[in-house]
Amino acid sequence: MDLFVINRYRDTNEDEVVDIVEQEAQHLENLKKRIAERKSAYATKKPSNVITLKPQIVVEEHEEKDKEKLDAASEDLQVDPSTNVVQKQERKKSKPSHEFKVLGVNDFEKKAKVSRVLPFWLSHPFHISTSLKSSSCSVEDQDWLHSTLKTTLLSEGVKNLFPVQEKVVPFILDEHKLSYPFWPHDICVSAPTGSGKTLSFVLPIVQILMNEIGCHVRALVVLPVQELAAQVAKVFKKYCMKTRLKVALLGGSTPLQQEQQSIVRYTESSGWVSEIDIIVCTAGRLVEHLQNTEGFSLKHLKFLVIDEADRIMDHIQNDWLYHLDKHIKLENELMTGRHFNAWSSLVEQKPPPQKLLFSATLSQDPEKLEQWGLFQPKLFSAAKSQNFDDEDQIRLYATPEELTEQCVTCDAEHKPIVLYHFLAEQKWDKVLCFTNAAEAAHRLAVLLNTWGIGKFKVAELSSALDKSKRESVLKKFTQSEINVLIGTDALARGIDISDCNYVISYDPPRNIKTYIHRVGRTGRAGCIGHAVTILLQNQVNQFKEIIQAGGKAELPQITIEADVLDRLTNSYQQAISETKRQIHAEIDDKVKRSLEIKRRLKSKPQKRKLTT
Repeated sequence: MDLFVINRYRDTNEDEVVDIVEQEAQHLENLKKRIAERKSAYATKKPSNVITLKPQIVVEEHEEKDKEKLDAASEDLQVDPSTNVVQKQERKKSKPSHEFKVLGVNDFEKKAKVSRVLPFWLSHPFHISTSLKSSSCSVEDQDWLHSTLKTTLLSEGVKNLFPVQEKVVPFILDEHKLSYPFWPHDICVSAPTGSGKTLSFVLPIVQILMNEIGCHVRALVVLPVQELAAQVAKVFKKYCMKTRLKVALLGGSTPLQQEQQSIVRYTESSGWVSEIDIIVCTAGRLVEHLQNTEGFSLKHLKFLVIDEADRIMDHIQNDWLYHLDKHIKLENELMTGRHFNAWSSLVEQKPPPQKLLFSATLSQDPEKLEQWGLFQPKLFSAAKSQNFDDEDQIRLYATPEELTEQCVTCDAEHKPIVLYHFLAEQKWDKVLCFTNAAEAAHRLAVLLNTWGIGKFKVAELSSALDKSKRESVLKKFTQSEINVLIGTDALARGIDISDCNYVISYDPPRNIKTYIHRVGRTGRAGCIGHAVTILLQNQVNQFKEIIQAGGKAELPQITIEADVLDRLTNSYQQAISETKRQIHAEIDDKVKRSLEIKRRLKSKPQKRKLTT
């Protein structure tokens, strides 16, 4: 209000007018002092946080505009000489400056990274060594192992237990020594392929069940494919030979009705009774028996083993876990979600089956593991790093120390030459070669058989072969009648191919899990193994990212000399032309056979429908 003081002169005397003029003059002096103070304040004040369109010029313009505003303020205030009253002149509005005040400057600051908080059992696992040869756990010295199992192990040539067996087997045995009503902890095991995970659950299950009274289904082992189920069932039968335990394999290779007759039997006195103690099956076949087999009961189940757990969960069949929980009929708080108010009601509850999850690439994501409904789980991991604070660290996977991993970089036209160089000139034997497509595997098998005739023999192993042919091929490979097996990633999961010396990824893997399972076909059970990945120039960076996702360092490279490629180019051109001829002949033969089938169908007389 100091700027605008309005005086109305109405019949006032001269003394009053003089007083008013003096007051107005004093107000003007005070305003001038304030303007001077503001000028000095603006000169010393630092520029505020602003965003400018022209940062190099705006600082100078900003100072000039401040001075102009102050001068304008002083110019606006004028004293009327007749009345000596301060008046304000009208001025045109100035154009707005190109400046924008930053609202919420703190929002643009880099925020502190929130550390991942994992459950205690995931962040503090039991560590498993990846060195299989350094194990000093002698079978004969273990007091917790039954004498019958010791005898069987020694007869199989197993004198020392592997690190995963040394850790997991006694833990499971101790858990089942707890007095009732304490329930055993569920466990998750993430260990390299070929490190002895199968015996880790076979030995404790057989030892605990061999003293049970009565025949009931007390152990259920679920696997993703028939070949793995048959492999695990074979191990169970071997270690149950000197016990009264009976093992059954439920898979697609046997008709459902025949399996039903082998696992349950109806009696006049007791009704339906079980003929089996341990069942090894696939997930899909399990659901079929739960829905269609009368008398099939799992109410006495003590062990539920899920081998290759990550693959079963990724490719779940018919929601088998839901059907399994439904048929187990457990009356406990964990499964039904009921809350018990009295100690007596809790004591009466039967414990759920102990869940044992095994995989070389077991997911350590709490959200994924939660759907298994684990009871106070414990983790056994062979991961080298135990730092689980970083998001990437929870995906660490381990490979055996006896495995040597390398890669080689070349052009696309030189890939077959590099592979032939390893097989023919460096004399690599018992080699598994992986491609990303069945057609690529077939073409590569035809090429190598044409090119390497008399030097090595190549066979193709694919899902197109039936079970008997696949077993025949694997047997010949073990006996060195076949030197190289070429196939897709169907070979990479869990199948135990004995005495595999080399694994070659002709096409790079699509993810870290595929890589871990591929290289896991060699370097098994403490043997020396070699894994080589052939890469194109445009695949190197992606492959590095895949390797780093598994917590691995960059792989060393194999250098192929230029003279090697030049020396083999002529023979390669001859082999590729012969391969094209053979493949075209195969295609023509398939077309001819399909035409013959169509002609036969047309030549058959068709029955006319009688109309009434």
